[in-house]
Amino acid sequence: MADRWQKRDDFFRMHGHTDEMTFYLNTLSRALAAGDLTARELTETCLEAIASEDGKRAFIEVYSDRVRVEADHIDRARQNGHALPPFAGIPLSIKDLFDVRGEVTRAGSTVMADNAAATTDARVVSRLKAAGFILIGRTNMTEFAFSGLGMNPHYGDPRSPFERQIDGGRVAGGSSSGSAVSISDGMAPATIGSDTGGSTRTPAAFCGIVGLKPTSTRMPGNGVYPLSTSFDAAGPMSNSVDCAAIMDSIMAGGDGAAETPFPLKGLRLAMPVGYLFDGLDDAVATSFDEAVQRLSAAGAIISEISLDTLEELRPANNPKSIVAAEAYALHRDRLQSDIRESYDPFVASRINSGSDILAADYIDQFTIRRQTMQLVWQQTRFYDALAMPTSPLIPPKIEALSTIDAKMKMSGMALRNTALANFLDRPTITIPCHKQGTAPVGLSLMGSHKHDRRLLAIAAGAESVIRG
Repeated sequence: MADRWQKRDDFFRMHGHTDEMTFYLNTLSRALAAGDLTARELTETCLEAIASEDGKRAFIEVYSDRVRVEADHIDRARQNGHALPPFAGIPLSIKDLFDVRGEVTRAGSTVMADNAAATTDARVVSRLKAAGFILIGRTNMTEFAFSGLGMNPHYGDPRSPFERQIDGGRVAGGSSSGSAVSISDGMAPATIGSDTGGSTRTPAAFCGIVGLKPTSTRMPGNGVYPLSTSFDAAGPMSNSVDCAAIMDSIMAGGDGAAETPFPLKGLRLAMPVGYLFDGLDDAVATSFDEAVQRLSAAGAIISEISLDTLEELRPANNPKSIVAAEAYALHRDRLQSDIRESYDPFVASRINSGSDILAADYIDQFTIRRQTMQLVWQQTRFYDALAMPTSPLIPPKIEALSTIDAKMKMSGMALRNTALANFLDRPTITIPCHKQGTAPVGLSLMGSHKHDRRLLAIAAGAESVIRG
C-alpha cells in the first residue's frame, strides 16, 4: 500500500498537505488534468480520513464502492484523452438534506428513514456532478437543521478539530456539522450545506474553514429538505474563499470561475457595534481585533457604525418567529402523533415553539423584515461590506450541553450574529481569522442583497491579509 500511494503522498507534501489535509479545488483540478494525481488516489485519501472515529461521526452514509467506481471511470477516460469537466474526479460530500436520485433524504432524522427514495438529484447536486464532482457521502447534521450546535443523538456528535483530546470534545457547530468536519479533516475537498440562521457559517467558524450564505434566491431549492422556505439558502463550505467562489458559481448555474481579489486599499468596511459585539469570548475578541488591524494596515477604511434598527431585530429574530412558525407548519402532523417520540427532544422543543404563533404575528414579521432591510440598506449603502465576528463563542464543550436548557442557550448564542444576514437576506461569508493552534474564530463579511460575487471578490482580498 505504501508504494501504491507514494506518488500521491509526494504530491500532497509538495503542496504543503501534511497531517491536516488541505485541499484547494483549482490545485487538484490542475494536478488531475496533468496526471500528477489520479481521481482514485484522491478518493482513497478521503476514504482513509472518513474511516477515522471522527469520520464516523461526520458521515451518515459513505458511498465507498460507488465513488471508487466513478473515480476509476474518470481516470480511464482521462488516460484515453477524453474531454472531461474541469473538476472531474474531485470528491464531494453533501449535507443529508439534499436529494440524491435513488436515495432516501433523512435530514439527520430517523423518522424519515422509511420515506420513498428521491427520483432526481437536487438541482445544486446535479450541477456539481455535471462539473465533474463525484459524491463520496452524506454528512451528519442537526436533525432537521434546527440548531447552531450540530449535535445529533441518532448518528453521533461531529466534533470540532479544536481540543478533541478533552473529554467529549467540542461541538462542530450546526446545523451543517458533518459537512464542516469533512472539510477540516480532509474527508472531502468540497461540500455543501444549508443556512437558515447560520448553519453553514457557524460550523465553518467552529471548524476553522470558509462558509458562505448566498442571497436566498441565488440557489435553486429544488430537492432540498426545508426548514424555513423564507430563509433557507444552500451554500458551499470550503478551505478557501477561492474554492467557495468556484462552488458558488457552479451551484448558481455558472461556469465555476473564481473571483479576482478586490483591492483592499480604500475598501470601506463598517463594524456595526452594539449587541453583535457584546459578550465575546476572549479568544474571539482577540482574533477578530487582530484581523481588523491587519485589514486596516493593508489599506481598508474601517468605521464603527451604530445601527439602531439592529436592536429591534433581536425580538424579530428569536426562535418564536418566521423560522419557528414555518418549521412547525411542516412538522405539525408528526409532532401531534406518536412519531414525535423519535424526534431529538431538543429539536422538537425548538419546532414546537412555533405552535402558538398567530397568523397575524407571522405576517407582521414580514412587514418588519421588509422595513428593516430598507432601513439597514439606507444606513450602510456607502460601505462595501459589514464586518463582525461570525459567532461570539468558540466551540462549546459537548459535556456542558447535557440539558435542553443548556443547548437552547448555547445554540441561541452560537447563531446570534449569523441570523442577522438571513433576516436581511444578504450574502455573508465567514473566513478563519485565528492563529494556527488557537481556538477557531471566524470573521464575517456581509455584502449587499444579490451582490454575491462582489462579496466573494472582497472576501478573497481580505483572506489574503487575514490568513497571511
